[in-house]
Amino acid sequence: MSAVFSSSENNVLIDLSGRFSSKINVIVESDNPQKAEETAKILYNKIDRTKIYTSDVNVNGVISDYEKFHSNLLSDNTRILLEKKMYSDVAQGALERLYNPIMPPIGSVENDPFLLLTDYVINLSSSKQIVDFVPTEINGKYYSFVMLNVDSDIALSPTILNDEVEKLVGLQKSLSYDGVKIYLTGTPIHSYFASSHSIFEINLISILSIIFVVSLVFWYFRSLKPLLPILLSIGMGVFSGYCVTALVFRDIHILTFVFSTTLIGICVDYSLHYFVSKCNIDAIRKSLTVGLLTTVSAFVVLLFADFILLRQISVFTITGLVVVYLCVVLFYPMFCKKFIFENRNIPAVNIPEKYFKPIIGVICLIVVFGFFRISFDDNIKNMYVPPKNLMKAEKLFAELTGVSGDISIFVVRGKNIQDLLRKEEIISEKLVDKNIEYQALSKYVPSIERQKSNWNLRKRLYEEKLNDFASFLPNESRIRLLKEQNNQFMYPNNNFDVFKRNFLIDENTSIMLVYNYDGESFDDVEVINFQRDISAQLKKCRRICLGLLVPIFAFLYLILAKIYNYRAGVTIILPSITAVAFVFGILGIFNCGVNLFHLLAVFLIIGFGLDYSVFRYNNAQKACDAVLLSCLTSVFSFALLAFAGFKLISSLGIVLALGLLSSYIFSLILIKDSEIKKSDMKKHLISDAESDFDV
Repeated sequence: MSAVFSSSENNVLIDLSGRFSSKINVIVESDNPQKAEETAKILYNKIDRTKIYTSDVNVNGVISDYEKFHSNLLSDNTRILLEKKMYSDVAQGALERLYNPIMPPIGSVENDPFLLLTDYVINLSSSKQIVDFVPTEINGKYYSFVMLNVDSDIALSPTILNDEVEKLVGLQKSLSYDGVKIYLTGTPIHSYFASSHSIFEINLISILSIIFVVSLVFWYFRSLKPLLPILLSIGMGVFSGYCVTALVFRDIHILTFVFSTTLIGICVDYSLHYFVSKCNIDAIRKSLTVGLLTTVSAFVVLLFADFILLRQISVFTITGLVVVYLCVVLFYPMFCKKFIFENRNIPAVNIPEKYFKPIIGVICLIVVFGFFRISFDDNIKNMYVPPKNLMKAEKLFAELTGVSGDISIFVVRGKNIQDLLRKEEIISEKLVDKNIEYQALSKYVPSIERQKSNWNLRKRLYEEKLNDFASFLPNESRIRLLKEQNNQFMYPNNNFDVFKRNFLIDENTSIMLVYNYDGESFDDVEVINFQRDISAQLKKCRRICLGLLVPIFAFLYLILAKIYNYRAGVTIILPSITAVAFVFGILGIFNCGVNLFHLLAVFLIIGFGLDYSVFRYNNAQKACDAVLLSCLTSVFSFALLAFAGFKLISSLGIVLALGLLSSYIFSLILIKDSEIKKSDMKKHLISDAESDFDV
């Protein structure tokens, strides 16, 4: 979220996402209720409660306050019945509560003959009543809950949080025996398993990529000497990119490193071209300079995007590329001049011209049909598919708590706490009319205004029905209830601290949790739905990236046309345009929804692919080996990413490998040797003519 939202944009959404993403739910399953409860307590006693803890509710204090101010408390449904003067229905409900063998009355029947306080407490929760450690039974199994909150500082530190979750996972394994099963749910659990699995996969992929690159360098140069300057130049590029980005921006997002360090793979190409040219910097200086200029120009455009991730990628990449370019151009000739190798002769990779038309025809068909089928997928949920065991745990949690479907958050603002409670109550009345369940602070502590109204409604009920209904009470008790006056009100004191922490953002802002609400606005109240709002922001960023493609290509063409000529500009940029169109066509044909991260991958394809075309156009014969080596190392590394278990990474790997391979192939087809030779001959003729004119 910090990648796609700016610092001035919807801070409430970002703050709330952090709050709701720091909860962990432990579910202990057993055939024996006592064993389930004991195991839950053992697990809780073994965790570090300075970092992870339960939100202990002072139940006795809350019930004591409720009993003291019971005359001011009514559930939403009972209040509606009393407003409609449906006293017989209220009396019927009171009889059912009075003779309920499961739920004992709360408070004194003598002071509350209709058991309205019991009705109020029962209706506080829209979901099933869940209390930490207290077993609940479903389908013959008993489940004990431990609902944990992660300390706010820990929640913002992924490394420390993962360490704590790892300890919790260890307890889950050690305590799951003798008929006991333990399930873990919550965002930190998903984050831990996703990151742990991804780290293993990325490490394995990195090792395989390094082995491939080292083997390829050793095979081609018959020496490992080029590896040291290559690694030093890339290290300097990454370090300088980090330093400059850290100076410009307050925080650097992890995705900035992912995309920027990937693009600095172009720097490997610069080094390979230097060593393939037998350390002759003059032979490749122009190609290197033009390649740097076009790539930097493409990423300069990203600086103007209202999208912090793109701006960070732009600064990081431009700095890294410039530093590596300077290393190759300035320092390689000084320190690597004697690195002369006996290069292997790789047969020239050429596609016979007789295959050009069929290949171009197939490409056109793919692009046309693919574009007709192309779709966009900005749903955040589709970018992550959780493992089956975590999905099972989440479904079990929803079944046990009765909470299912989407949760929307209403952000309410007021002058003070009483104003907030009053506004929440106005909203809650409309939600109840639409049969929409909700949770709010006002449900647990009504406003003074609502307490006065409730007392008056209760008084009218007593006047109409007390003598008939409560005949079991002594006459003096009924007289006392009828003459009772109200001059005390309940306030959100320390007993309600847990509820205040859950529902208050600050003293002037509160939140209401609304279940299965599909509207976008509600009486000028800000409505937040994490899935919908984050997906909408991803859609906005995706549109920004999509809108930048045409300006980037246009800007690059103007630069190339200025350096060479108008026709050469088209020739050099056409393979990259074709590769991008081809990738979109493939995504459309296979019905893969294009998302923000596909478009970020497209920028990488432009950066890599344009260099292939520049080097091939400037010196097709001498640069063919270096271009092929660069393409092989990049495509191999990204193709390995396609096997990652994390859907987002695997889809990026597929798109990048396909885009870079097609960029290389299209450069072979679209940049013909004969056209390059004509261009070179024209340059020589112009140069000769200028010399004659000077004479």
